Amino acid sequence: MNTLRARVLLLVAGSGLATALMLGVLMVGAVRNLYNDVIYQQADQFAARVIEMHPDMVKEHERDRLAFAQRLQSYVLFAPHTGLYLVSARGEILATSGEGRILWASYRVDLKKIRAAKAYDPMMPIHAEDPDAPGETRIVALRPLRENDEAAGWLMVVSRSADLLTQTSEVVKSYALRTGAKAALLTLAIAVALTAAMMAVLTRPLSLLTRRVERIQRAGFSSAVSDEDFPYGDRNDEIGRLSDSFRDAFERLKQESDQVAMIDSRRRDMVASVSHDLRTPLTALIGQLETVRMKRDTMPRAEQDRFIDGAFNNAQHLKRLTAALAELGRLDDPAFRIEPEPIALHELCDDIAHRFQTHAERLGVRLTVNYPDGLPLANVDAALIERALSNLLDNAMRVTPAGGTIDVDVSAAALREQPAIKVTVSDSGPGVSPADQARVFERFFQSSEHRGRRGSSGLGLAIVSRVVELHDGQAGLTNRPGKGAVFHLLLPVARPDTTMAGA
Repeated sequence: MNTLRARVLLLVAGSGLATALMLGVLMVGAVRNLYNDVIYQQADQFAARVIEMHPDMVKEHERDRLAFAQRLQSYVLFAPHTGLYLVSARGEILATSGEGRILWASYRVDLKKIRAAKAYDPMMPIHAEDPDAPGETRIVALRPLRENDEAAGWLMVVSRSADLLTQTSEVVKSYALRTGAKAALLTLAIAVALTAAMMAVLTRPLSLLTRRVERIQRAGFSSAVSDEDFPYGDRNDEIGRLSDSFRDAFERLKQESDQVAMIDSRRRDMVASVSHDLRTPLTALIGQLETVRMKRDTMPRAEQDRFIDGAFNNAQHLKRLTAALAELGRLDDPAFRIEPEPIALHELCDDIAHRFQTHAERLGVRLTVNYPDGLPLANVDAALIERALSNLLDNAMRVTPAGGTIDVDVSAAALREQPAIKVTVSDSGPGVSPADQARVFERFFQSSEHRGRRGSSGLGLAIVSRVVELHDGQAGLTNRPGKGAVFHLLLPVARPDTTMAGA
């Protein structure tokens, strides 16, 4: 009972057996009714033939009662299980084919009940009390004896070879039981065949799918799922759709498992990298402060300032790193929601570039912002986009050598066939190495090649990617080896009814 096959077999076999028993009972009842109909027809026809031979039976009885009784007995000589009675118009028994009884003097046949049954359905067998066996019900046929179109009496035929409940002929009983048993066995055989067919069509594929699923589960989703693992995908029915659903679900689980393993690996790498980046400036900071504290009485003022400036820079680096970690954690919070509003993105780029202009001049880098007139408004969270663009410019400043250029371009574009604003930040630095290009936006990835020079753990571009993702936008990189890199952001525009931004 722990398998679907056993349950289906029990259900169908039980249903078949119950149906077989019901058919057997119905067959026995049908045969009994047929037999009763035949007996009634025979009794009714017998009464009709007797009346046809003796239409004046009431007068014949009055002329010679003894001779009339002997005549009735002769009629049933070859039908010993049949009783023949001459009944008056009031229901009194006037003569019988059997032995007369004293109680007949007060006995009355219920003619009202018999006439009502005959009027309801003339072909339906009439069941009434047997005058020779009071309290017992027999099949009764009743024919009127008419004089001058009026009923002068009745001829009643009582068949004692069958009745409604217990007096069915043994032959008929045997026939009914045999027929019912055959019907039951045939129904049970059909049920078994149906069960076998259901097992082949339903339970066998389900059992195979169950075994395949258990095998994949034991393997721990370590191997890719193939069509051979779920062989019923070509069936256009529920089994086929279930097989496809299992395959898709396990493929998705395999992808999720691989992604979780990858994220876990990169998270460990990130923890190691951040620990290194935190430890390095922290160690330097402690060493610089310890040197100043121990030698402050003998150390020249210029050297003290140099150590203090180094400690300050290391402290600032620690502050930037912890702030980036806190910012990324805030953006990763499932409860975090952006607050978009229509803004002129090119004006925001102008403001950010203006803040970086002094730093760019100090580094000897030329910073420009370019955009056409008539750009639509962008539907973005201004604070988050400002943070993302600042990270891109800060990243470009670190890799662009003196005499280089950084260009910020804002233009109209399309994103998934919808209007969008494209912001590109191009630098003239060394570009991104081919090994790092595919992972440059990954939140837990940092390039060891530029880590020391940038003074960053690589979280800036991860924050950019997360901000764009929250806006349902897109971030990308176009690398120009030896000529720099071009980072671009695609962001959605505001509603069509929003007014156009000016130059």
